[in-house]
Amino acid sequence: MELRRPDPTADLDEVFALVRACDHAVYGDSDWTLAELREEWDGLDLDTDAWVAVEDGRIAGVVHVRRLNGSRVLLDGYVHPELTGRGAGTLLLEAAEARARDLAGQAPPDGPVWAETAHLVGDPRAPELLAGRGYDRVRTFHRMVIDLGGHIPAPVWPAGLELRPFVAARDARQLKAALDEGFADEWSHEQRNFDDWSERVLGVPQFDPALVLVVWDGAEIAAVSVNYCKRLGDWGLISQLAVRARWRRQGLGLALLHESFRRFAERGETMAALGVDSENPTGATHLYERAGMRILWRADVWRKELRPGG
Repeated sequence: MELRRPDPTADLDEVFALVRACDHAVYGDSDWTLAELREEWDGLDLDTDAWVAVEDGRIAGVVHVRRLNGSRVLLDGYVHPELTGRGAGTLLLEAAEARARDLAGQAPPDGPVWAETAHLVGDPRAPELLAGRGYDRVRTFHRMVIDLGGHIPAPVWPAGLELRPFVAARDARQLKAALDEGFADEWSHEQRNFDDWSERVLGVPQFDPALVLVVWDGAEIAAVSVNYCKRLGDWGLISQLAVRARWRRQGLGLALLHESFRRFAERGETMAALGVDSENPTGATHLYERAGMRILWRADVWRKELRPGG
């Protein structure tokens, strides 16, 4: 087994088949698209932040290291289900951790830095590998989906609140502030500076201002849903849905879901998806189930301390 850097042209199709095979082995389907993998690689420095494990000319596994995000370095690794038990996972994780430790040195010195990774619930080998290298399982996330072929209820907006078109040049900073407040109690949420946030939220290829739903109470944002077509799967993605504390328990979350579903259907999407923390403090999973969404897969998140806090 050898490690090398991925070739963005020669290896793309084989790695794409590999990551889809990993999904199929656990839940019988996959939400990976070739465009998503290409976008992932375009956003990485493949010469420093990615490896493939190769055995007898066949790619057995791949790992990506996403650069420092607040207090976390995110690792994303896969081993082909036909080639497990041959050491690929260990080699890839060792390489990724070494890179993560380098990146951890760039973090401010006053807090801990973690390596964080996830695997689909049902993967038979990942828990043992991660636990054996000092990782702790800390959370479970759900990917929830809904088919958009049936009747989509019309959104019901609370009296006095208004859905208005999003204009980035005018509204972006207020939108960021509303999202930061809405997610303040969410596990692992860390505020980014405006430029980094803008690049990650407004600067992605799928950004469409008509899919950023902002509900206003006069001059204040009450709730928001940031949506994209064809992102992280072949569907419409509800990337961030937040209701600020003052406006909760009025039905805004459900109204935003219905309006998001409607706009996705207008654009030809046949499915909508979102991710949710199973321990979300606002009970979001129950809201999504009320809207008709179902769990497609579950993923466990694991963490390992790379550097203790100051």
